[in-house]
Amino acid sequence: MKKTIKFKMIAIFVLIFIVLAANSIWSIYNFNNLNHSIEEIMESNYASVVAAQNMIVALERQDSAELSHMFDDNKNSQNVFLENEKVFLKWLARAEDNITEKGEEEVIKVINDLYTGYIEDYYNLIEIQNTKGIEESRNYYYNKILPTFEKSKKEVRNLQLLNQNSMIEQRNEAQKIAKNASYSTSIISLITILLGVILVFYLVNKIVKPIRNLIDKIKKIAEGDYTQQLDVTGDDEISELSKEFNIMSEKLKKYDLLSIRRLMKEKQKSESIVESISDGIIVTDEDNKIILVNNAAEKALNIKETKVINRHFLEGINKEEIFNIIKNIKNKSNLSDTKKYTDITIENDEEIKHYNVNVKPIRNKDGENIGMVTLMQDITKLKEVDQMKSDFVSTVSHEFRTPLTSIGMSVGLLLEGITGEITEDQKELLDAIKEDNERLKSLVSDLLDLSRLESGKIQMDIDSYDINNIINHSVKPFYRQAEEKNTTINIDIKENTSKVKADFNKISWVLTNLIGNALRYTPEDGTGKIEIKVKDTANKVLVSVADNGKGIPEDHQKKIFEKFIQVKDVNGENTGGTGLGLAISKEIVNAHGGDIWVESNIGEGTIFYFTLYIGGK
Repeated sequence: MKKTIKFKMIAIFVLIFIVLAANSIWSIYNFNNLNHSIEEIMESNYASVVAAQNMIVALERQDSAELSHMFDDNKNSQNVFLENEKVFLKWLARAEDNITEKGEEEVIKVINDLYTGYIEDYYNLIEIQNTKGIEESRNYYYNKILPTFEKSKKEVRNLQLLNQNSMIEQRNEAQKIAKNASYSTSIISLITILLGVILVFYLVNKIVKPIRNLIDKIKKIAEGDYTQQLDVTGDDEISELSKEFNIMSEKLKKYDLLSIRRLMKEKQKSESIVESISDGIIVTDEDNKIILVNNAAEKALNIKETKVINRHFLEGINKEEIFNIIKNIKNKSNLSDTKKYTDITIENDEEIKHYNVNVKPIRNKDGENIGMVTLMQDITKLKEVDQMKSDFVSTVSHEFRTPLTSIGMSVGLLLEGITGEITEDQKELLDAIKEDNERLKSLVSDLLDLSRLESGKIQMDIDSYDINNIINHSVKPFYRQAEEKNTTINIDIKENTSKVKADFNKISWVLTNLIGNALRYTPEDGTGKIEIKVKDTANKVLVSVADNGKGIPEDHQKKIFEKFIQVKDVNGENTGGTGLGLAISKEIVNAHGGDIWVESNIGEGTIFYFTLYIGGK
């Protein structure tokens, strides 16, 4: 019958519940007996023991009061004696109300008589001291009062001991009850355990064993072995489950064959697409093992996919700079804090190639990182064209410097009137020539600096500096301009920020350029704000310069570090400058081994970031 298993399980549980209920009832019965014994101890003897203890304390305090009165002439001692007399009598009355043991009444009567005499002796002591002097009162105390005090104390202790002995006898009786209860409860519990063990074995053989067999078969199916079948015996729920399992296994076997063919087609299609891409592609898993390399990446890195597949990146591809990029992106929870791409140079067979490396994480539907895709775009020709352009600009700049200097000197001589008087119109024209000449000289100077930086000819005087000093040095010239423009400049640097490895003047130039740009684009309505922040990262110091200006359009953000790129203001006009400041800043930061990038949203402002290596604390 289909209800067989259900009936068996219900019957087993009912039997277990009955045994447990019987054991619980028996335990409750024994616990009630034990509790009754304890309550008897507390009601009959505990109160008398407490009363005896408090009477002893009161007696000792009265004796101390007598001694204080005789030897120290303490005026407050009589009050202490009288207060403790009340205490003694209170606890004596409680002991009289709680007579429960044989001989207890006689002891309390003796205590009462002795204490009455003790009080009379005390008043005699006071009278003797007042009439005959201290010496007589001391003799009276030692000969009369002290013996009475000792006897009273002894009788109170006898009262205490009488009740304590009774408590011990009743405790022994309670222990016997508890022991008998423990034995009987243990026997019932042992019977329950044995019955439970027998039932468990029964369940394992009749119910659990087939289920375990089913679990083993399911695990093998999960591993891809769809040939698993179960033996069908009986006519209960497990038998029906076995039939359905066998049907499922047959269907999965057929579906698996269809899925394998479909997956193979999709895999071949994906591999063909990847292989057809002209840029190099490397795919790694969550453990940085290589799982795919296309033809372009094989040629670029001089490797074979068959030799590097399923190996760690650095084992198959000995390019630590690429692996560091992958590791950096992988460890970043917020990719906005990281550069979008990195340029690298690879030299193979005496041929130098330049690549733009872009790394993207592969995430599952839960957002977990399950791998990385590395794209290597060949930019060698672009680099060569850029180098030719840089060489041309450098040559032209050198050629411009001499004539511009001559023009500047000639205009200066004309303006000074050395060649003769000049009219106002002539002066206006000469001033315009001088202004344009200065702008050209600044442009030429920037071009020459950029050319030297790109060629590596500018010497970097790198040392360990406090970034706070560099920032303060860079910001100082702008405070007056910021005040005129109603703009605030805030610097946020923690006290324990690490020092940086930097060329003080070059990094000051970078900060000056970024702060100048920020000041140029902040609003002039009094809400302008520039924030400079510094924080430590893993092995670098991150510096940011933020403003609350109009922001930079996204299409401009990718180009502003190129030469001669200027961001226009809200009116669509250039705000001045040569368009080389950010390009020079990028070259300076890169020469320090750092990175520089920008984040901006229209209407919210702009943040420029750059990093420098840590140079100590």
